[in-house]
Amino acid sequence: MTFDSASSKRYDWHPMLINELPTTINPQKLCQSAPIGGSHMVGKISLGKLPNLDETLENQPTAQISVSVVFSMDSEGYCCIAGELSVDLSLICQRCMLPMIEPIRATFLVSPVVSDVQAEQLPARYEPLMVVNGEIVVTQWIAEELYLALPFVPRHDYECVSHDAYKE
Repeated sequence: MTFDSASSKRYDWHPMLINELPTTINPQKLCQSAPIGGSHMVGKISLGKLPNLDETLENQPTAQISVSVVFSMDSEGYCCIAGELSVDLSLICQRCMLPMIEPIRATFLVSPVVSDVQAEQLPARYEPLMVVNGEIVVTQWIAEELYLALPFVPRHDYECVSHDAYKE
């Protein structure tokens, strides 16, 4: 139970728990209708549902990406979408060329925009999130966030033996 400090009214706060995230969302509507503390969406997306997967990721269609997102309006009137994603992926170590499990964790803070001009006017704390016809395709958005979180050169944390050493 939480209190609305402005009116001292009590209200129940429950995140929107979903097994599978929706295909599309209207972020502006979710932000504007958010109660104090924001509208929460928590769910999973199968890696296989993401568009344009590269060969490294397409071999793991059953991997589940956990996503947690909060939609709210900030004090300046901007729609604010704060969230995080996490997934454990099997990647190829670029040192030894053997598979490894890499925990991917990412946080993001975005604000929906409809044009490049609007994106340039956003405060620096926000990354722009392009909206088409008022909606965002969730899988496309999460795919972009996932690709930004992937390591540039996946490697084991420990000093594994170089792939070239196996040839000798």
